[in-house]
Amino acid sequence: MYNRLANNKRLLFSLTLVLAASLLVPSHLFPSAHAQFTGLVCITTSTSATSCPTSAPTLGPFVAGQTFTIGIFIQGSDAMGGLDIYVRSDPAFVSPTSAALGPLIASPSLTSICVNGSAQTGSCTVGTANGPGVVEVTTIESSGSNECGGLSPCSGMAFTITYQVVGATPTTTLSYPTAAGCSTSSVTSPPNVCVLVADSTGTTLPENIQGATVTITLPPAVVCITYPTTATSCPVGAPDIPVTFGSTVTIGVFVQNSQPLGGFDIYVSADPNYLNPTSAALGTLITSPSVTSICVDGSAQLGSCGAANGPSVVEVSTIESSGGNDPGTGLAFSITYQVVGVTPSSPISYPTNRDCFVSSVSSPPNTCVLVADNVGTTLPENIQGANVVQTHAVDPTMIRITCVPNPIGLAVGNLTACSGIVSDTAASGKVPPKGRVTFQTAGFGSFNPTSCDLSAMNATTSFCQTNYQPLGVGVLIHGFGITNITVLYFGDTIHRGGTFSGLLQVKPAQTGIQTVLINKQTGFPLSLTGDTVPLGVPVFDRVFEGFLLGGFGFNGGLGVFGTVTYTLYPNSYCTPGTGTVISTVTVGSSNKVPDSASVTPAVGLHSFDAFYHNVTTDNLPSTHVTSPCEPFTVTPPTTVSVSKFFTDSSLTALPLDNHGNPMVTVVLARGIVQSTNPGQVLAWVNVTNTGSTSLQSLKLNETLPVDWTVSPSWLTGKGAIHVYFGNTISLVTNLEITQPSTITVTTGNPEVVQVAISSLNATALGHPLMPGQSILLSVKLTYGLIKTSQSFASYPRNYTDTASAAAWTLPSYTGAKASATGSALFTAYAKVVGDPGQDTPIIDVSKYAIV
Repeated sequence: MYNRLANNKRLLFSLTLVLAASLLVPSHLFPSAHAQFTGLVCITTSTSATSCPTSAPTLGPFVAGQTFTIGIFIQGSDAMGGLDIYVRSDPAFVSPTSAALGPLIASPSLTSICVNGSAQTGSCTVGTANGPGVVEVTTIESSGSNECGGLSPCSGMAFTITYQVVGATPTTTLSYPTAAGCSTSSVTSPPNVCVLVADSTGTTLPENIQGATVTITLPPAVVCITYPTTATSCPVGAPDIPVTFGSTVTIGVFVQNSQPLGGFDIYVSADPNYLNPTSAALGTLITSPSVTSICVDGSAQLGSCGAANGPSVVEVSTIESSGGNDPGTGLAFSITYQVVGVTPSSPISYPTNRDCFVSSVSSPPNTCVLVADNVGTTLPENIQGANVVQTHAVDPTMIRITCVPNPIGLAVGNLTACSGIVSDTAASGKVPPKGRVTFQTAGFGSFNPTSCDLSAMNATTSFCQTNYQPLGVGVLIHGFGITNITVLYFGDTIHRGGTFSGLLQVKPAQTGIQTVLINKQTGFPLSLTGDTVPLGVPVFDRVFEGFLLGGFGFNGGLGVFGTVTYTLYPNSYCTPGTGTVISTVTVGSSNKVPDSASVTPAVGLHSFDAFYHNVTTDNLPSTHVTSPCEPFTVTPPTTVSVSKFFTDSSLTALPLDNHGNPMVTVVLARGIVQSTNPGQVLAWVNVTNTGSTSLQSLKLNETLPVDWTVSPSWLTGKGAIHVYFGNTISLVTNLEITQPSTITVTTGNPEVVQVAISSLNATALGHPLMPGQSILLSVKLTYGLIKTSQSFASYPRNYTDTASAAAWTLPSYTGAKASATGSALFTAYAKVVGDPGQDTPIIDVSKYAIV
């Protein structure tokens, strides 16, 4: 114990107390430290026991779900000053939930309690037996003296443990584990038993040990797996069913001691890597079955399949046709499996699924086991599965690696598919190997992924595939480099692992170069604007994605080396001898190539290309390559104009006032706006292509005059707003190209009309807006102040309408862009009808009233 406690400074603390006390107290007051008694560490069935039982006790019988508490008692030992004791159970059947100190150590300190590898108090001792099913309790006497007044023999309850029963088995033991970290032990045989009792000076005291047996029976109402199917009751504990690879096995699903039942719907699942269900059949539990469904491997053999079905899942459901209940014990159904894999043990269990929320099983929730009576009441059931077990020798294997293309030679930088192949070479009982294989290379290159899972390709061999990319040729021998590649197989439970290495021929790569012209103003390729650019916009050439294609340096593929020369030609054909060198750049690391310098050619046809001169060994000798010719056109600047005008609803221009501005009349009666003349005003926007390039998409925003609104507002897309192609001299005869979905109106004061036409080709116009052609926008307006109180003295009022337009040479608002704005106003004059209201001076009336 104290070797282990010393790691937590407990021994140092204990010895400090002892040494301090020895300096102050006469030595004859200390009892002898030499062992005189061999004690017994035992398990008691009662936490209040005052002695050990005469033999190992038997606890139970218990059923799953129950809890019980035992005592760990030390009897007839030399007086002790501390302890460190481990107790182990099989967590498949009984699992410890908590532990607590007993009264043996009168004044405990530096206590640690570890349950299932998790510290409840203090910390768990590492490098020992802690883990699932194990309880460790360690403590020392804080006074520095021994218990029982230092008199031997000394007995007492060291601590207690509470367990939860989690599974059925005829018997399971509670014992004391062994571990290499428990080499200092109170128990002489067997060695390394994790039981340590020591006195206050750290001397190990001798102890014998005595464990216990726990019996666990099945609870009432259980659904279990039986083997063979002729069994007439459930086994106590999940049975082990022996199988062999390639054979078939039939198991039973049995219901025992349930309440009388009228039907069931039960799912059973297995691991499809080892067991494949082939069929299922009803048993005798339901006397007169009807409405039966049998689903195997997700496929209905009878009836239909429920939601939780899938690979290696079997569902069987049926009801009693008489409408009554059947006795609650009997074989529900049987399942036949094909053994398709080898493993020491594989479970047969009951799946869970959220669609199985109505279940006879309380824990775990959503277990797909439903047993009900004849009126549909869910009956409570417990469940018990089974394990199929196999005994198989560890077979030898043969490992290979093959790659395609090979051995003709793989060009550096290209991918090849490499397969790791593992075969079972045993004299008999061959099984396709399982597990993972890992790939490695001794050359410049990489596998992606570096490992993969084997899949069976026939009855004795498995394979998996990955990609390999050589990034360097290495030393050239007869025009090829040689790369060593290796596959590692780590084996599985029945196959030996091993390695295999092969040679891959790698040949030099043919370097290629591709370039793309970039509009420096937008940063986008010229191809997005039809290989055109407006005059004055700079362009430059760029090696595609910044890389030379296919070129890999002799230094392991870290990059090609050499220079790239960019040339501009005054024609669209890259005619030799006519070009001007724009830039010569050096290829950087990882194949990165700097861009060319920017140029701003004149209006007309031009072209670019890039010439690569390589200096690497990995590329073919004297492979000087030129990119494909890139023609482009420099166009005159794209321009548009925007103008405004106003008409009445009959398309007649508004009359002009003395200042030459369009005018409308606002009629007021006793200070209330009654109407306008004309009753409606049409605000027009004229967008004209004033450039030399056609336009394919358009956005137009019109900010309407304050206090004037689109009318009718509920039919903005159809009744009040129209778009025309201005192809005639008369507004009446222009072609309407209105698309309601392209028009929006934002509310507020002022209102804003927005038109967005992503493709004029898609409108009734059917073609781009050519140079000199116009688009007209018409918005019908009414005065928003009608029926409101307004002072006639506030008139005349000027109302301004502003429009802005942007047009592009390509659809979807791409390509060269042109924009413009325009505005216009009209003036509203007051016309007073009758008494102007209130005490308005006659001079004002005569000034503003038209009547």
